[in-house]
Amino acid sequence: MDFFFRQYGQGTPIIILHGWLGVSDNWISIGKFLSSQGFDVIIPDLPNHGKSFHTEEFSYKEMAEIVYGFCNIKDLEKPIIIGHSMGGKIAMEMMNIDKDYFKALIVVDIHFKEYNTNTINSLLASTLIQTNISQFQNITQVKEHLAKENIPSDLIGIILKNVDYSRNNLSWKSNIPVLAKDYPKVLERISVKENNIPTLLLRGENSNYVLDEDIISFQEVFKNSKVKTIPNSGHWVLVDNPTMLIKEIVDFIK
Repeated sequence: MDFFFRQYGQGTPIIILHGWLGVSDNWISIGKFLSSQGFDVIIPDLPNHGKSFHTEEFSYKEMAEIVYGFCNIKDLEKPIIIGHSMGGKIAMEMMNIDKDYFKALIVVDIHFKEYNTNTINSLLASTLIQTNISQFQNITQVKEHLAKENIPSDLIGIILKNVDYSRNNLSWKSNIPVLAKDYPKVLERISVKENNIPTLLLRGENSNYVLDEDIISFQEVFKNSKVKTIPNSGHWVLVDNPTMLIKEIVDFIK
């Protein structure tokens, strides 16, 4: 299978898993900085995203098995897993496969709980389902269309990274039909076994994805965990405050 990934540096392996509709591009600058600190940083395009292969439906269990299998094929020794949003849930699901295989887990602004439908993401999913990408002549037209549908500008930027405009007709790089259709599955709760893996939960100060009361249930499962709040950031911590995100990651690992 065609599993695309970016790799930087040498040392202790770090795997970074992006969120729903994200791509490895989102983490390049952070990945390169971490590689300069003595780490072997690997950032894949998750299945159905970017340049990686497509599946017929979305499943956290399947995604976790694929990434775990990739780690084994790469012969990675005691990797550290960093996962943002959907990628964080995949990372937590991987602990059910073989928790002793991993050195540490860093979860960025997500909990294992079930989430209610997010109004903006729900609008985005329905808009993408109804959008025929081939009808547009260029990327500007796609941007204007999404703006007309009241999609926030920061999300438009993320979506445009999923567009392939290398040919005459525009097309999706990512498996947008499946990702949009199966958006409710992204919101599902995942069951995680209690464990003692060193874990860091990072949450955005202005995000409502991880509430104060969620910390208790998180630490009941992840017995050896710390929680840090990144100031001046929402759910997209890596965009809003990458400097503090990197600092907390490096401080925790070292």
